[in-house]
Order: sequence, then C-alpha cells, then structure tokens
Amino acid sequence: MGCEIYDVPLFWGCDREIVSHILEKFPGRFTTYRKGEFIAMQNSICRSLFILCQGSVYAQMTSAEGREFTLDTLAAPDVLASAFLFGTENVLPVTIIANSDCELWIVSKECVLSLIEEDRAILHNFMAVLSDHSLFLSRKLEQFALQTLSSRLIGYLKSNRTVQNLQETAFILGVTRPSLSRAISQLVRQGVIRKTETGYVLA
Repeated sequence: MGCEIYDVPLFWGCDREIVSHILEKFPGRFTTYRKGEFIAMQNSICRSLFILCQGSVYAQMTSAEGREFTLDTLAAPDVLASAFLFGTENVLPVTIIANSDCELWIVSKECVLSLIEEDRAILHNFMAVLSDHSLFLSRKLEQFALQTLSSRLIGYLKSNRTVQNLQETAFILGVTRPSLSRAISQLVRQGVIRKTETGYVLA
C-alpha cells in the first residue's frame, strides 16, 4: 500500500486498537488503477468509501448534452466520495478517473459507520472532511456561476502560475478551446497576462 492508513486525514488521532479490531471485522478491498482508468462512474450508487493511498484522481461531470467539466483533482492521501456515502440519494454526481497510477483502499459503508460510532476522533475527522469538501464545492460554484471566464482564468493563473496547454486548461475550466483563446487574447491586449516561452502568465 502506498501510504500508512494513519497518514490519511480520516484516521488522524484515532485509537489504533479500536480501528484494527473494526478493520479485521470489515477488511475492505485494496485495488490499483492505471492512469486514465475509470474508478467510479457518474450516477452510480455510492456504497463504499474510496481511500486514495497513492497517486491522484480527478472528478469529472458530464452534462446531458455531453459537455464535460473537471470539478476537482485530488492527491493521496485523501478520501473520495465521503459526501455521498450516507446521503438519502447516495448517487455519485461525478465520474472519478485516475490521473496517474493509483492505489485505493475501498471500505464498506458498514465499516465507516462502525468506525465513526466507536472512535470519536474518526467522527470528528469525517465531519471535517465533509465540511472541507462542501466549502470547496461552494467556492467552485461561486467561481463558475458568478465569475466571468476572464476572472476564472486569472484565478487559475494565480494558483497554477502558467497556462501551457490550451486544450487541457479549457477542459479544467469547463469551456471550449476557442472560448479560452478569445479570453486569453483579450487579457493579453489589456496587459493583464503575457505570453512567455513556457506559456501564458500574469503580467
């Protein structure tokens, strides 16, 4: 396994004796995925918690018209699908795809429930994970619903420093490449960004 389970935020500060006992009762399943493979599909029932032990994944949403949008990229160690496991309608709203070769530990809903019932630290950690993911989603919604493409592009550059691949960046921002090219050209004319040998950067 690519990481010790106690390195995963969900298990920080837990009682290892309690956890070991529960994991013997509900051992889970360890599996690997190659880069580009589908880990979970949009609209599938979420019956397990995915613990990312090694590698990175991205969450992609596809509209009824076939438009694709990358919601987030997550790197190990982290927990996937935590917000949907105990929902009234526990359906995954995204497809999870391996962004690199990955190792995952898949834990049943019953195991997670037992862990949070028996160990207060895990309960607090699980609530923190849910809160952090909810905050991220609300900020993402604000970014895409309220900001213009130019504002989103500037925000992307502040976080990632450079735009090297227009097609990849357009995919991440959920727009077409021509739309992104027009926004870049406009910002270049305004002197907000500039082109360098490595790509577009903030001026």
